[in-house]
Amino acid sequence: MFEGLLETLQQFEVITLYRHTSPDCDALGSQWGLASWLKHRFPSKQIYVLGAEKMTNGLFPDSDSVDDATISRSLAIILDTANVRRIDDSRWKMAARRIHLDHHPQIEHFAEQEYVLEHYAATCEILAEFFFRCDQGQPLPRKPAEYLYRGLLTDTLCFRTSNTTDHTLSMAAYLARSGLNIPQINRDLFDTSLHEFQFAGALRNLAKEVVPGMMITIVDQAFLDQWQMSASQAKDQVYLFGNIREIEIWAVFARDHDEQGNQWWSGSLRSKSIPVNDIAMRYRGGGHRNAAGCKCLDDLSRDQLIQELAQRLKQQGSHAGQQP
Repeated sequence: MFEGLLETLQQFEVITLYRHTSPDCDALGSQWGLASWLKHRFPSKQIYVLGAEKMTNGLFPDSDSVDDATISRSLAIILDTANVRRIDDSRWKMAARRIHLDHHPQIEHFAEQEYVLEHYAATCEILAEFFFRCDQGQPLPRKPAEYLYRGLLTDTLCFRTSNTTDHTLSMAAYLARSGLNIPQINRDLFDTSLHEFQFAGALRNLAKEVVPGMMITIVDQAFLDQWQMSASQAKDQVYLFGNIREIEIWAVFARDHDEQGNQWWSGSLRSKSIPVNDIAMRYRGGGHRNAAGCKCLDDLSRDQLIQELAQRLKQQGSHAGQQP
């Protein structure tokens, strides 16, 4: 399963780690979990975690800074990212060798060594298995175990997704053996402020069932300004609509922008059973079968995407909960 991976890690004195844009806890958890494990196992190596975007909840450190010359002699490891355009920091191409480690459906080949395990629920689950094998089942140091557990917990929605397996749970148990404070991890990840709670309520009021079984929430800039929240924070609330019995497909679209002031729509798409990732890929995005994202949409392409989702729902199940 991991043939040649440890040997390649041993060969390089410089290792650079990459994630996808708009990183979630699985992307950041796999990055920092691997970085922490490498620093513990190979203390003389130079390990750098790269990526411009970051989560705002303070659960993960800021990325490292590194020059191009250092990257050019490094081993680049791209984590939790299925396609090239979503890799945060294009300098991964400059590296001396590249490894791709991921659980998303593979749509591109961009590394000399690939470890893409689509049946795993999270990239953090893959790394937990790799560490378990390398360390012969001995508990990990607490920090890498905690990073991996955060990613595993969030990518499975607290072990509620359809790709959660007995192996997923066994890896969670393995990580927990490192003395994790599981109640505190849950509070850190899922507790909200009063303002965030009220914001979530306002988002619920924006949601519209555009066709039976499909709910869409569109968040414009005025709404974000009113609540002093970002597009990313709005899209993170997509989970709010996942437990509605009558809804099969749902999405949150939020007005986004770059540092130059260019504006567009970005979206988070979800479903209970019907695939949505192939549709997202046609709109500058991608992801899992039932959880995907897209960005840089104008009004027309956003509306076309919504129409495609509605058509998919009509073809594969005209009411919520019907299996494709």
